[in-house]
Amino acid sequence: MANKMVITLGGSRKRKKRERVFRFETFCEPGHPALFDGSFHENMRALLGFGNSESVAQGEAQCWSFQLELHHHPSSLVRLFIVEEDVEKSPYRHCRLCRFVGWGGNMICNKRFHFVLPKKESTVESEGLSIEIHENGLEKAGLVSKTTSPKRNMMHGLMHSNGFGHIVCINGFEGGSDLVSGHQIVDLWDRICVALRARKISLIDNARKGNMELRLIHGIAYGGTWFGRWGYKFGRGTYGLDQQMYQNSLAALQSLPLYLLVPRLAYSAHEIPMIIGKYQNISSNVLQTLGELFHFMIELKPHLPTKSLTALDYHGIYNEANCRWSMKRVEMATQVIVEALKKKFELKWVTRQEVRDAARVYIGDTGLLDYVLKSLGNQIVGNYIVRRTVNPVTKVLEYCLEDLSNVLPNNLNGNKMKLRFQLTRVQLMRDLLHLYKHILKEPGVALTTGVFGAIPVAVRMVLDTKHFVKDYQDGLQPKKYTIGCPNCTSLNCTIHVKNVGPNEGKNIMKDLPPYETIAISTNATIADLKLEVQRYFSEMYWGLKSFVAEVVVGIGGRDEDLVFGLIESGSIVVVEGRVEGNGGQLETYEGGDNNSVSVECLCGARDEDGERMVCCDICEVWQHTRCVGIPNEENVPHVFLCNRCENGIVSLHSINC
Repeated sequence: MANKMVITLGGSRKRKKRERVFRFETFCEPGHPALFDGSFHENMRALLGFGNSESVAQGEAQCWSFQLELHHHPSSLVRLFIVEEDVEKSPYRHCRLCRFVGWGGNMICNKRFHFVLPKKESTVESEGLSIEIHENGLEKAGLVSKTTSPKRNMMHGLMHSNGFGHIVCINGFEGGSDLVSGHQIVDLWDRICVALRARKISLIDNARKGNMELRLIHGIAYGGTWFGRWGYKFGRGTYGLDQQMYQNSLAALQSLPLYLLVPRLAYSAHEIPMIIGKYQNISSNVLQTLGELFHFMIELKPHLPTKSLTALDYHGIYNEANCRWSMKRVEMATQVIVEALKKKFELKWVTRQEVRDAARVYIGDTGLLDYVLKSLGNQIVGNYIVRRTVNPVTKVLEYCLEDLSNVLPNNLNGNKMKLRFQLTRVQLMRDLLHLYKHILKEPGVALTTGVFGAIPVAVRMVLDTKHFVKDYQDGLQPKKYTIGCPNCTSLNCTIHVKNVGPNEGKNIMKDLPPYETIAISTNATIADLKLEVQRYFSEMYWGLKSFVAEVVVGIGGRDEDLVFGLIESGSIVVVEGRVEGNGGQLETYEGGDNNSVSVECLCGARDEDGERMVCCDICEVWQHTRCVGIPNEENVPHVFLCNRCENGIVSLHSINC
């Protein structure tokens, strides 16, 4: 199932000459472009004020853009688009992502903001800005059973106007990005959320590293999701899992003793003991568990070359057919280049031309310099490694010097050092994939019996945990905003809607909406406070457009009494009222109203969790397709009966007979 919106940017080709450019790495840091000091709703409006208003087709959502600079020389830019979606005009009023993570009780907001970082701006201008949310979950017969994540955008984030939101997709280098890594993209998103004072952000972790599920290998290595480095924690398990089950499964896999694994796999998967032995030899510490092994391998990878490292062989260079210089001159030119990289450039990445120009001060023979530079690359010269790579943005050859002492532990002996030089990143990832496949994903008979029979169960529980949440307000005290008004007082307000008609006075709200910080004048009356709260919440929530504030709960004053003196600044205030024109029924929740979908699965799930489900045609109760034995690659049958209804029909038939 996919929700798709395409914004036609008619005037985007004609950019303003003086359009402001922001640095990608600092965008939304304090002061870049501003210090946002209001509520989320107010900060969002302030940020849009710095954007370039895009010309869109009539009737479409409003759109703003920000130019973000990755590199200054040569210039490399990406464009961040923010699209304001009017929920009342949207064909998709309910947010299923909210329901999947357990926020179905949140009220529907009037506005949704989409933050989109397209891979190619030229595609946006020719085909329009594509905003697409692929959702698993409830399925109807005949529909395609599996969906794939959208790859057109490097980033798509969604925020509701009450500060709750979702990461819809992140596509770094693994997802096809040519310019920005996944780490940089999540950094950008995190800065935006902090600056705007978002409340809670959820994500569905489907990240992969090659053919491996990243949440599994990273969970075993570090004890949590890759997104945990930004503060994302367990949000909700699928298939009835809870946090304790997830943590216990991770702990069991992490603590799996290698000394028990090796004998088990010595005959059925003889490469596994060899791989484990290889990294035991390289490590300066004894690796005792699977978690320690995975952690060491992942930490080791950035220090490895893409190709095997070897000590520079001057004789080999000298003996090449096209070498017309003596070995002594080749060695001298190499040392000059290394000294230039070490002293002049302070171990930084520099272009080939810069290295050549620095070395020419001491070596006048440019042909010799060109010859040596061509031969240098991922080789050891003295106590340094000469790194060489092509800059992915500029496409220019660059060099860097790396101190061996920073790469290798001091206590490595000669054999360990030699083994580590021969290992490459590609070989390490191949080894990690082999461990992943034969221990975790496709274990042989040796790892599915006895005590090892718990491995597939633990792996499944970790993979079934996809929903992670970051609480951006955790530990923060509500600010007493003045919103540029020195004679204002700030109150943390929410509302309570009571029923009208036959059930007057009966509570019809699932939960109170989140508190909003509202500033009012120090000479405001109780009536003014009620009107301001009424205006604020009716503008924010779709189901409260006709909300009428009536009473400030717990305050015995009259409407003409001053707020100042009755309520202290920063206090929590609940305003009670009614919603007119709908008979008192609040059809306003993200998860639907009055339990519109009944979920009762064998795994214990009682609500949608984003996994594929099927509905019984008799009792209309939904269950996971996996739990009722429908393979993921098969479509849902046109007629489906749950076990309870099927058994009931069989029993009825036997009675009649």
